[in-house]
Amino acid sequence: MKTNVSVIKCTSYEQSKVFDAVRRAVELAGGINSFVKPGERILLKPNLLSAREPERAITTHPEVVRALVRLVREAGATPVVGDSPGGAIKGVDRVWEKTGMKKMAMEETVELVNFETSGAAEKSISHSSLKSVFIANAVLEADGIINIPKLKTHNITTFTGAIKNLYGCIPGLRKAEYHKIAPYPDMFARLLAEIYLLLKSKIRLNVMDGIVGMEGSGPNMGDIRKLDMIIASADALALDSCITHLLGKKASTIDTFKFLAEKGAGTIDFQNMHISGDNPSEFSLAGFKFPTNWYYSLVPRFLINFLGRNIWMKPAVVTERCVNCMMCVQSCPVKCITVQKGGKPVVDKKRCIICLCCHELCQYNAIELESSALSKIFIRQ
Repeated sequence: MKTNVSVIKCTSYEQSKVFDAVRRAVELAGGINSFVKPGERILLKPNLLSAREPERAITTHPEVVRALVRLVREAGATPVVGDSPGGAIKGVDRVWEKTGMKKMAMEETVELVNFETSGAAEKSISHSSLKSVFIANAVLEADGIINIPKLKTHNITTFTGAIKNLYGCIPGLRKAEYHKIAPYPDMFARLLAEIYLLLKSKIRLNVMDGIVGMEGSGPNMGDIRKLDMIIASADALALDSCITHLLGKKASTIDTFKFLAEKGAGTIDFQNMHISGDNPSEFSLAGFKFPTNWYYSLVPRFLINFLGRNIWMKPAVVTERCVNCMMCVQSCPVKCITVQKGGKPVVDKKRCIICLCCHELCQYNAIELESSALSKIFIRQ
């Protein structure tokens, strides 16, 4: 049986047009009632890479998220919107504001879930460099996930889509730590594959914002490309493989997709997909620019290891501001913040997973991030 992928034309982010396109895409993918049941709590997971305006095509547009909020409610379930954006160092609220999610959430009275403050749980994976990963509790505790990626390229993984979007389920700066542990494209691709396999059973539906996407040097420095597409499928691997095929790239040449296909996690063969909706020939997809990642192999491994050991940021308690409210101690998911009798909380940096839960929750600005000398050069705060 062929895997169903729906491709719908949508030429602007006008609210009514987006809603109609998303509804049609979801109906062709199986209908919202086949993915969501009454009474469930459904996490909507957009791509909120950083605090950037929707017009810059770096993040999932809020109108696509709004459409899915309404469809989930129509099915009798409770939608919540959550992510762990790259701008968590300066506060997640800033990302909600810039990306338009805060305004949309207020208008739709939908909860925004901060993965940094929800805590995290350690889950085992099968990877040559990592035995486990930390996943936000907000992800694990949801009844189901609707994955809402942005159509973009990626300098390391070639393509950012439904599968790569799940990397945002890792809270705080732990994402950066995993990048250091798995720095080469094939290593990182296997990590993404493992995270997808870990969460696959929770993913009900994938709806990609491809109305305006990004080509070239993605995921945040590429060129904006109008593609006029909303794509949907229950199968994230099929969705990603379908769109890369339509854009002129064989899915088998993308490591993450190839690894998942080898594990039997879905199809990457375009011939095994049933494409419904609008005819792909109606879209202007020719000449789409994918990045190349061959140059990563030229970076000596010893240099990568050196940088990994010496680029770090860790939370620390500013004792002058601390009022001993103990919020950081109580909220730390790995219990690495302790307090000596009569003293102030102290962070055990060796055990810290850099989820930034303490940083986000402290009301007194008493948690700051200590940086290594090299991180001050390479990490913009």
